[in-house]
Amino acid sequence: MQRVVLYRKNGCALCDEVRALLSLFSVEVAEIDIETDPELHEKYFLEIPVVRINEEELDYRSIDYFELQKRLQ
Repeated sequence: MQRVVLYRKNGCALCDEVRALLSLFSVEVAEIDIETDPELHEKYFLEIPVVRINEEELDYRSIDYFELQKRLQ
């Protein structure tokens, strides 16, 4: 099974859109709020939402339905 993590923060409309996209697939998604961890906040602040599938990261510029479908099959 794929390990999927969504790095997000509260009040992020793009994060909500990616969450909705991920809900279209039969995967369990762990959500991590970057604002609870200073290191994650520094790393992802300008990049969220970020989806990690196994060990590969996709930032907001490369996340769409077709890209997720390809990587989650």
